Amino acid sequence: MKSTNKFLTILIFIFLYIPMAVLIVASFNSGKDITRFEGFTWNQYAELFRDETLLGLLGNSILIALLSTGISVALGTMAAVGIHSLKPRMRNFVMSLTNIPMTNPDIVTGVSLSLLFVFLGSGLLGQRESLNFWTLLIAHVTFGLPYVILNVMPKMQQMDRSLTDAAMDLGCTPVQAFFKVTLHEIMPGIVAGGIMAFTMSLDDFVISYFVTGSGFVTLPVEIYTYTKKPIAPKVYAMFTLLFLLIAVLMVGINLMQLRAEKKKLDTRPVSKGWQIAKRCIAGALVLALVIGCCWLIFGQKRDQVTINVYNWGMNIADGTDDTMDIIAEFEERTGIKVNYSTYESNEVLYSKLKNGGISVDVIIPSDYMIDRMIAEDMLEKLDYSNIPNFEFVDEQFKNPAFDPTQEYTVPYTWGTVGILYNTQYVDEADVVSQGWGVLWDEDYAGKILMIDNSRDALGIAQLLLGYDLNTMDKTELQACADKLAQQRPLVQQYVMDQIYATMQNEEAWIAPYYAGDCMLMMEENENLAFYLPEDQGFNLFTDAMCIPKGCQEKAAAEAFINFLSDPEISGANMDYICYASPISAAKDYMEDYLAESEIVYPDDEVLEKGTAYAYLSEDLSRYMENLYQQATKISDSTDTEQAPSAVPYIIIGVIFVGTATVLMFTGKKRRPKE
Repeated sequence: MKSTNKFLTILIFIFLYIPMAVLIVASFNSGKDITRFEGFTWNQYAELFRDETLLGLLGNSILIALLSTGISVALGTMAAVGIHSLKPRMRNFVMSLTNIPMTNPDIVTGVSLSLLFVFLGSGLLGQRESLNFWTLLIAHVTFGLPYVILNVMPKMQQMDRSLTDAAMDLGCTPVQAFFKVTLHEIMPGIVAGGIMAFTMSLDDFVISYFVTGSGFVTLPVEIYTYTKKPIAPKVYAMFTLLFLLIAVLMVGINLMQLRAEKKKLDTRPVSKGWQIAKRCIAGALVLALVIGCCWLIFGQKRDQVTINVYNWGMNIADGTDDTMDIIAEFEERTGIKVNYSTYESNEVLYSKLKNGGISVDVIIPSDYMIDRMIAEDMLEKLDYSNIPNFEFVDEQFKNPAFDPTQEYTVPYTWGTVGILYNTQYVDEADVVSQGWGVLWDEDYAGKILMIDNSRDALGIAQLLLGYDLNTMDKTELQACADKLAQQRPLVQQYVMDQIYATMQNEEAWIAPYYAGDCMLMMEENENLAFYLPEDQGFNLFTDAMCIPKGCQEKAAAEAFINFLSDPEISGANMDYICYASPISAAKDYMEDYLAESEIVYPDDEVLEKGTAYAYLSEDLSRYMENLYQQATKISDSTDTEQAPSAVPYIIIGVIFVGTATVLMFTGKKRRPKE
């Protein structure tokens, strides 16, 4: 039996630690393919320490983790002491409330905190930007606090209360008794809770994603945008160092606890000088930490102009793959600091700006969203005298339908939406003969991805059914939703940026997506191919640079737009993101395979068959979103008259049963009859 237990224990630890072992090995791999070790190298670590951006993001994460842990430990310890002093019934009730934030889904916590901060910041206080460094810190304290309380409480219960009574009998005040006796007894719980709060904060993505502003981004949030390309090996090196940091921290704390236990058995008197020295060292470390944190938070030069840029994920060259680091180049040439953050859809961008959650200076939405923002007076008019490079923009991209008076935008990229498929598993004849209909082909059931975007998804159904891509007929839109509902059993998942890993790893075989991103995936997997259904039509889109209302550095924002419109910069940028530039002169600075690609630059005859999305009213946009959700996320039925969901009743029942159970076990026990 003992040998079986040992074997199972070994298997469990192998299961727990083998992923980290693979990561550590990959960080020393001289090749980029994680499945094949090509040789030992330290280059990944050297690149990591040369990457100021990545180290800055890591510093942001550690700063938030340290501050939130310190606050959580202080508040959590005080809360645990207070809870311990309550009567048993009330104590059990409060501890039940403490457990709820830990079991609550992160996405619920993130959304609720985001709504709260926006309501307080924009609604009550009238702030221009509701989400910032402080909201992120408060959110991390919120989910770190319960871990401290739940680790300190057992130590409070194990402690002999007579110790504090004895200390006060000997002349200590209650505060002195706490610091001289209670604190020492519960210190292991405080340390354990602090470690858990630190690691949870350092690792958090979901909650941080919803409460992060544009000026302060943590590493997990930024890593999420790396899904369009394989993760750089230097990121493996960074994760390895973080793992070793936590491991060293845990070993050090265990050694400290062992030493503390030995000291309890040691009856020799402790030198008073050594006690004073330890306190001085601890105070110096705390002071250094506070000064360092203040410098990181407030140390930015006040006279330095800073702009906040909000763009699609991985939609600007960052220096990887031997490309130009666009932002670093702009900062070096102009001295203007750029805080760069990303979004994954036009709708996410619109929601954050509309709700007042963030304040940004430059955004890069798509055509139909620009049209909507202009209609709702969300954009500033540009001063084109500050954007002389606008002259390089091709005439066909000037005065577009979404900005006919050319007052608000400068085009950034353009492209098409087509079909990406794997030639090993999908017959090219099926794609060519069916066009968009191949996404409904039952032969590929379970291997089809669908774009998780109501406008694009319904647009594909509109093209397949022969409707206008900008139809406002609700009967036609309902027919499109019915068509999507028919497709739903065949779809593996609805995706946006997740498409990269899924298609490149051949977990799915066919998907609709944007041509430029398809080029990126085709570079990584030679089995992938792209098809544009010309006969049925396709979406022809343009993304453009704009300045939102409330911009504080308009001239600097226009300087950034002007910089991106330079033909040389635009060409270098397109080399990385693989989209088409609205500046023909940029082709001279692009790789030949991109500049000559028919996928990136279809000929004029093909482009005539494409259609751009037009602005739809807010009511119609909401109606389309509801149709999309009903067809793809809620029910397999195509009938809009849905049967009442049982979920609310289940939730109410669980709450009722849980409340009854809590009351049953926390109520007073009756004395047995004699």
